[in-house]
Amino acid sequence: MIDDQHDSTTHTERLATDGGTDEAAETPIETDVIDDVATGETVPREDLVDALVVLDAALIGEHSTYEEYEYVSVDGVRAYLVDTAAWERLRDEHDFENRLARAVQRAHTEQAERLLAAADEPRKDIEAGIVIGIDTAEVMN
Repeated sequence: MIDDQHDSTTHTERLATDGGTDEAAETPIETDVIDDVATGETVPREDLVDALVVLDAALIGEHSTYEEYEYVSVDGVRAYLVDTAAWERLRDEHDFENRLARAVQRAHTEQAERLLAAADEPRKDIEAGIVIGIDTAEVMN
């Protein structure tokens, strides 16, 4: 487990200063990841953003659910390196259609890969990732 705080600006503080024009800023997924995934999975960007916002709201406060997995924290965001079973549980809990569910999982996994790279912890063969803001979470060691 790696905690690497590159700056003191929290995810929430960055959201407050971005002008609030894009709902995508309400999630810990970078907008270029969202754009790339929406294009690659051929889902409407707005649908993907809506699904990510809903999932993000559900994941806040769920850090303990994923404590068994390895994780990395960077700039107020934590990426859990999970297995596909964790994503199957999320799919069961949320009623996303299949293509949208794949896009949501891919966005989280790609963002997790970016966070690993930012923490100088690149890993090969990441099965899946779940990304959650930690500015509202308890500090975990």
